[in-house]
Amino acid sequence: MKYNCVIQTADEEEVTIMIGKTKITGFANKGFDYSSGEKVNVEIEFFGDLIIKKNGIQEKKILYNGAYSYVICGILDVDDGLIKSEINFSIDRYYLYEYGYLDKEYVEIIVPRVDFYF
Repeated sequence: MKYNCVIQTADEEEVTIMIGKTKITGFANKGFDYSSGEKVNVEIEFFGDLIIKKNGIQEKKILYNGAYSYVICGILDVDDGLIKSEINFSIDRYYLYEYGYLDKEYVEIIVPRVDFYF
């Protein structure tokens, strides 16, 4: 999915962006030549094996988990390939094949790395 964001900080590979009121730090692996405060479009993808499990807490939030890793809490939409949280994220249907029983349920997804494509 593509999002409008504002660049907060950036170095050669690590970039922090704001989408609305949500701050996310990720890995920019295709070069980066934007400045802090600049408004740009970004595509966000999850890298690595996702861990998806039912969450007993019914809330939508994004929690920093160290490095470029996050725990994303929200509603899993298997049909549309989304996790609906503070921000809706696309999830490759490959990861959702085994999780049809969690469709429309509150889940927690552990994302090993968030990648940005500008």
